[in-house]
Amino acid sequence: MKAPRILIALGAVAAMTATAAAAAQEKSREKTFGGPNVSASTVTTVNPETGTATRDRQATNLNTGATATSNAVRQRTQTGATLDIVQTGPRGNSRSLSGERVRNGDGTGSTFNGTATGRGGRTYGLLGERSRDGQGNRSASQSITNSAGDILASRQRARTVSEGQVNRSTTSTRRAGPRARRPRK
Repeated sequence: MKAPRILIALGAVAAMTATAAAAAQEKSREKTFGGPNVSASTVTTVNPETGTATRDRQATNLNTGATATSNAVRQRTQTGATLDIVQTGPRGNSRSLSGERVRNGDGTGSTFNGTATGRGGRTYGLLGERSRDGQGNRSASQSITNSAGDILASRQRARTVSEGQVNRSTTSTRRAGPRARRPRK
């Protein structure tokens, strides 16, 4: 009589394993939009087992046939995640962003370090840092540098808690001088 119980138990374990494996498989979701002037679709695919998430977007102007696309890939790592994004406009101009977010070991913050390439081929450095202390205090900073290492723009945000009062502050800087304008066609 003990043999059937073991077979039933093994069957239950096999069913739970199959269910867990099916739950960890890749999942995709598609959203579409159809309007009088634009047709668009977004396909998001997540694979929890490999830690990969992708998002592909496409939008088409129904009047001109011009299409813009965007492809984003996020890959989980042992210490954070990598991110790669490529966008192509309706005129064929592309821009990209690539970088890695690294969590610090104690779970109180992270650092993002990456590069971006604009439509004109210019390359920019990206740096971001976040921290929190478990008491409600948080800070974040971001900066953009040009290929020579000059800071073009930066922003610092802070949230502090003291005796039940929450204080927030934001500081932004932008490099002085004229900003290049994109030509309109």
